[in-house]
Amino acid sequence: HFCARNKSRTWGELGWQKIVVCVVSDGREKIHARTLDVLAAMGVYQHGIAKNYVNQKAVQAHVYEYTTQVSLDSDLKFKGAEKGIVPCQLIFCLKERNQRKLNSHRWCFNAIGQALNPNVCILLDVGTQPGKTSLYHLWKAFDTDSNVAGACG
Repeated sequence: HFCARNKSRTWGELGWQKIVVCVVSDGREKIHARTLDVLAAMGVYQHGIAKNYVNQKAVQAHVYEYTTQVSLDSDLKFKGAEKGIVPCQLIFCLKERNQRKLNSHRWCFNAIGQALNPNVCILLDVGTQPGKTSLYHLWKAFDTDSNVAGACG
């Protein structure tokens, strides 16, 4: 939807370059193997790369990044540029241990957020499927009113 807004001063054809999708997974032992398979198929995860220790220090998290133009529909069929899928910048943070949701939020804001310095950050729980224009309207609430500090819905 963002890239289809051709008359927008903010979005348009290259609007995807202003969006980063960040997935934080809570524990390497807990994540489902099929989830890793999907992320690998999209290009943002590589099997066998994660290590327990680096320079004799325990690893806290594994961070992967990739810009993909591959998507999976609800029937788990691949779609790409030929189906109108625009590129998507992905960051996948696979935490070594399950430390619960608030710790994942800390990773999102204190590590990734500080590196990216976003204007707006939208958090979604796993399984949430926003409508086609929902994220745009959520962003628009922040963009049109500088007094808005949080929104839900």
